[in-house]
Amino acid sequence: MKIKRIKNGLAFFNNSDNFGIGLLISGFIFLIIILLAQDGDNYKSIFVYMFIGLIICCIGAVIWIRTNITRYYKSRLQQKADEHFNSVIEEKDSNIEELTKSNAFLSKIVHRDNHLMSSLQYSLEELCNCNDKQKESKIITELLTLAKERNELVQKEQAENKVLASTGNSVIDGALLNMYIKASAHEINFDLITNTDINYLINHFLSQTELETLLCDHIKDAVIAVESTGKRNGNILTSVSSVDGIYEISVSDNGIEFETDTLQKLGTERVTTHKESGGNGIGFMTTFDTLKNSKASLIITEYEPDKPFTKTVTFRFDGQGNFIIRSYRCKILKEKIIREDILITYN
Repeated sequence: MKIKRIKNGLAFFNNSDNFGIGLLISGFIFLIIILLAQDGDNYKSIFVYMFIGLIICCIGAVIWIRTNITRYYKSRLQQKADEHFNSVIEEKDSNIEELTKSNAFLSKIVHRDNHLMSSLQYSLEELCNCNDKQKESKIITELLTLAKERNELVQKEQAENKVLASTGNSVIDGALLNMYIKASAHEINFDLITNTDINYLINHFLSQTELETLLCDHIKDAVIAVESTGKRNGNILTSVSSVDGIYEISVSDNGIEFETDTLQKLGTERVTTHKESGGNGIGFMTTFDTLKNSKASLIITEYEPDKPFTKTVTFRFDGQGNFIIRSYRCKILKEKIIREDILITYN
């Protein structure tokens, strides 16, 4: 045989899972043959042959054990890989199912709103061209009825599809659902976490209208902030919670940070960095009035760039009325923001 063929043959046996057991069996057969073939005179030769046979058996045993251990670990790794792969598939399937339900829900809303906008446009044109007070009153009543019916239908869809968790107040749920629809229109993931009944806030700290305005203003700001990044993985998380009897409302997003000039003027004058995107700066002015009346604290938390969210705006109904900024860029903010009413600390 040519040397090349021998080399290929040895490579084949070396990679075979049965090579070790084959070598072990061959060693035993060799030993048996030596023992059967001995003539009892040449003990030195017999010892050498038996030693060679034992070495072959040992090498075969080592290769066989190593092969089985390798096979076992490969099997375990494959099993773990399969389990991980299956869990990923299940998670993806679950996400697809949720997105399918969400898309179906949004499709119903958009389909109905398309018809609603046509009716609304027609009614507004009639109202603008109307000189009859009685007819004007009739058109306004129709518009109010239209808005009420739309809100009731949206709330009905929300209750049936459970797109968002309920706050315990149907009006606030409807407002948050509209924000969900607005965020979805910009391909932004919007979620709500609540562990308390929001009606306590309405009965003790602020009115339902003030709470609705507070939430919608800052979720809208979060949508604009996320849109301004130009990214397609936008996230907004709104939470309503109660810890040790203190109620908090938070809005987190992964949009752009507040500019230092914006923080410097926040609550003292109308300021916005997103006028072209619909920002008008009045939201925070209204917020400061609401917080002042309810003696609530405003806490702005800024996170480092590698975190899931860029910032969180929290309204804490603690009766303190503080304005706190917790930021990873604390030193820079302290140098540029000169206000006695703001406490700036490291996050």
